[in-house]
Amino acid sequence: MTNQEQPNNEPKWDYTSSRQNFITGALVVGGNVLVLLLYLLYRSVPSVHQFISGKPL
Repeated sequence: MTNQEQPNNEPKWDYTSSRQNFITGALVVGGNVLVLLLYLLYRSVPSVHQFISGKPL
């Protein structure tokens, strides 16, 4: 017998690519920035507060 390595026939379960990870991360960060921006506008701009809640600030 020779001392050669057997081929790795196990399936590859990680089908994500670097590009997919980048897009997912960008969407998460973008969503968080959007929520933060809406919250800051809600707390500081009376017209935005009234539009969202229906009550004046």
